[in-house]
Amino acid sequence: MGEKTGMRERAAGLSVMEQVVRLQDAAPRRSALARALGVSPLTEEAEPWFAGATGEREVGAVLSRLPEGWTAFHAVPVGRDESDIDHLVVGPGGVFSVNTKHHRGKKVWVGTKAVMVDGVHQPYIRNSEFEASRIRGLLAERGLHAPVHAVVAVVGAAKFSVAHQPPRVSIVQSSDLLRSIRRRANVVDAPTIAAIVDLFDHPLTWRADAPGVDTVGRFEAIARDVRSATFVRRGWVLAGALALVAVGLALLPH
Repeated sequence: MGEKTGMRERAAGLSVMEQVVRLQDAAPRRSALARALGVSPLTEEAEPWFAGATGEREVGAVLSRLPEGWTAFHAVPVGRDESDIDHLVVGPGGVFSVNTKHHRGKKVWVGTKAVMVDGVHQPYIRNSEFEASRIRGLLAERGLHAPVHAVVAVVGAAKFSVAHQPPRVSIVQSSDLLRSIRRRANVVDAPTIAAIVDLFDHPLTWRADAPGVDTVGRFEAIARDVRSATFVRRGWVLAGALALVAVGLALLPH
């Protein structure tokens, strides 16, 4: 029998990718005509999950650039339902509970008590505070002492405006995430960091969770189909534009 895989081996976005794979497996296959026209392979229900997984994978790539002495965990299952913590980061500056939000092309506004996306209030502050409180409770149960910081990482916003940062949650763009984490003072010693990493790495610390077989590979295949469909649609748009130009030129007097 081999050793059980630690939590640090979980891929960023794993829980959300599982949802995408499950929904796509239940969907009918696209027809040859739909593929030729570049119709997206994603079902309407799968689209927001796909966007979420894409965002978490982008933030996971950012966190992979953390320097030595820091450890990142992804898609950590908590609670009794399908909820998870997108990313947990442990290092000299403490523990960071990072919640990824993918808002490609949208306007995000941050105030002391609110986060607005295209003018609509979002519960990100409350949810992030709750996730951080879970981790504080877990550390307290084990007699481990380290500050726990709640962070929301926004991916892909067309406009990101901060009037005032909330007092207990940092709302940052994913491109500023590493700087936000590393600017914290070094307040946790090496033995405590090691103990927290061991705690977080042990699967029994968290809700039992059995990911599907090759979830990442299957998600990446879906992502390739999505990119291919987008390329085909753009080709049709370009072809249509060229056809209009050709017709316009043909109508010009000679």
